[in-house]
Amino acid sequence: MPRERAATVTQEVRRSRIIEAAIDCLARDGWHGTTLGAIAREAGISRSLISYHFAGRDDLHRTVLEEVATTVFGTGSAEVERAIDAESTARGKLQAYIAANLRFMGTHRREMAALTELLPNLRRADGTHRYADADEEPVIAGTAALFEHGVATGEFRTLDARMTAYSLRRCIDGAARKIVADPAFDIDRYIHELTRLFLEGVRA
Repeated sequence: MPRERAATVTQEVRRSRIIEAAIDCLARDGWHGTTLGAIAREAGISRSLISYHFAGRDDLHRTVLEEVATTVFGTGSAEVERAIDAESTARGKLQAYIAANLRFMGTHRREMAALTELLPNLRRADGTHRYADADEEPVIAGTAALFEHGVATGEFRTLDARMTAYSLRRCIDGAARKIVADPAFDIDRYIHELTRLFLEGVRA
């Protein structure tokens, strides 16, 4: 391997290690505990090496958010879509949607913990939140489409699809912090109760 290429690979590996260390620190120690010094110790490198790869704490956190978002919103969405597509009825699709979302959270607690720290704290230069309510629109719209499908097939009663979608997302996203904080939290039981609640609530 040419020396230049070896150096590039080494830099890429080190950069990835820094990102992974930041995720671990955020998940374990929270926003305020995730200093550059703590990340450097977690990664087993000097703090100066972080400065070589990132412009500062905010730059690193933005990169970490992109990494975590790719997993949570990218990989997670794909898994949920596959689960929904495997069902033929609106009721089955709703049940699959709820279960797939919550089980994905359960198997990605580390990423979810980091995300719950980043989203409320990461801000733009003008002080506004980097992610606002408008960024949730694709998720709400997709969930609303599921309820609209159920109404169209006659399986669900006439309802306000967007408001129902918003309510369901709050129930799912609200469970994320509990799932992260409590390893003993019974995700399957929560899935059962939440599914029963919404299936009964939208039944035609």
